[in-house]
Amino acid sequence: MNEQKAKFTWHYYVMAFGALLAMLAATLGSLGGIVSGLAIAILSHPKIQFQGIGRFVFYILFMILYVFAFPDPEVVREMMNNSAPQAVTQ
Repeated sequence: MNEQKAKFTWHYYVMAFGALLAMLAATLGSLGGIVSGLAIAILSHPKIQFQGIGRFVFYILFMILYVFAFPDPEVVREMMNNSAPQAVTQ
């Protein structure tokens, strides 16, 4: 009955945010975005003994990589237009 609960810290929010970023990148098939999102999620795990300014430098680097991992907006629009169901005309 007297079990010790795990502390819920900011690490878990950042892990969830990294997983969300990876899932959003997967909708466009951006492998670089998926890798960056998963790297953010893994880097923020509380058991990893990588702390201090180095951790935040890597967060910033992975966020920059995530932003530039996506294709141009024209490519995304073309992907969205081609995947939409077409009306059947007779």
